[in-house]
Amino acid sequence: MLDRSRAAAIRPTIATSVLSCCLLLVVACSNDLQAVFSPPVVCRPGGPVVESVFLIGDAGAPELPDENAQDPDALVDPVLSALSTRVAQSVAQVGAERTAVVFLGDNVYPAGMPPVGEPGHAHAARVIDAQIAAAGDARGLFTLGNHDWVQGADRGWARARAQADYLAQAGPKISLHPAETCAGPDELEFGDHLHLVFFDLWAAIYQIEHPDDDGQSHCRPVAGEGRILAAVDTVLGDVGSRRTVLVTHPPMLTSGPHGGYFPWREHLFPFRVFRRDLWIPLPVLGSLFPIARMFGVTDTDQMSARYSNYVRRAKSLFVPGHPTLVAAGHEHSLQVHIDPTGVFHAVSGAGSVKKVDYVRDMKSDLMSLAAPGFMRLDAYRDGTLRLGVIAGDRDGPFDLVFSTCIP
Repeated sequence: MLDRSRAAAIRPTIATSVLSCCLLLVVACSNDLQAVFSPPVVCRPGGPVVESVFLIGDAGAPELPDENAQDPDALVDPVLSALSTRVAQSVAQVGAERTAVVFLGDNVYPAGMPPVGEPGHAHAARVIDAQIAAAGDARGLFTLGNHDWVQGADRGWARARAQADYLAQAGPKISLHPAETCAGPDELEFGDHLHLVFFDLWAAIYQIEHPDDDGQSHCRPVAGEGRILAAVDTVLGDVGSRRTVLVTHPPMLTSGPHGGYFPWREHLFPFRVFRRDLWIPLPVLGSLFPIARMFGVTDTDQMSARYSNYVRRAKSLFVPGHPTLVAAGHEHSLQVHIDPTGVFHAVSGAGSVKKVDYVRDMKSDLMSLAAPGFMRLDAYRDGTLRLGVIAGDRDGPFDLVFSTCIP
């Protein structure tokens, strides 16, 4: 039993802890914004739409029909189904060769595609097939994310290679970029107006951490000492009248958890990082993981030295309005930003309903929304671009909720 002096000493400590927790909740609640819409950039595009590129990331956990169902390959996922409808409309409007779907990485959760013969390969194949089905007759352009590389673990290249091999046999309209599981940059001219440049940060990380792995010995340039970003600088050079879109899984601007934002519920319910429905409270101790992430404990967050260095050096290559757009996933939300150089940033990583994350407001964003969905980039005859955000929920319709012109 405690004596009075010890009990008196403990009371202020308990009171201080409770007060601190309450203050944390109040501050976090005040910033926990679910939707922000700033006025779009207004312009008057000339002529009809002539090319359309759909942007969807982190679609690697789709809803699939039971394997014993009458049609086990049916497209039942609400996001992919909505995407399929919009893509088909675009194909009818501008043609299959001028419509593309860019899958922005994390195409198979939680740990990429196991090689043929390993457990989980068949399920991963169904996950990829659902995304290919959503692309329909359009071109399907895939890039890889950190989960596809198993966060750079030793088995990361084998799983990235397995996905590359699977996509290679999916038909001429389906391709992986950068090719051969290299970091890139990989260039692709699309239609008459777009110049797509693909860069895979986690391929570069894998090269750095596994320099003796023969799996990527063919890749040029080799990662390290700025060689890859120097190559990116080269392909971001003069491309005439084409508009350059830099495609990469991790965003350079974000108002989500990978940018250091963790609302109160992530401190109180820390297990939701593993499964979004694990509402198991762990007060005080639950803050340890978010705080560690704020200090850059993982390369998947912008606060880490490797990620922040990549963002800093990549942004140093930008000039006003060039590239036109950076398209990324990684954050499980929908965000549109403009940086100080006038470059637009599209964060479209809400391709899986069950993985949608929180967002907040920040000075650079035109919109941010915690909802499943995808984006659409339309090119008009005069070269003007319009970026649209299409969102919905599991049961409701998916509608255009925001659009902005990129003059």
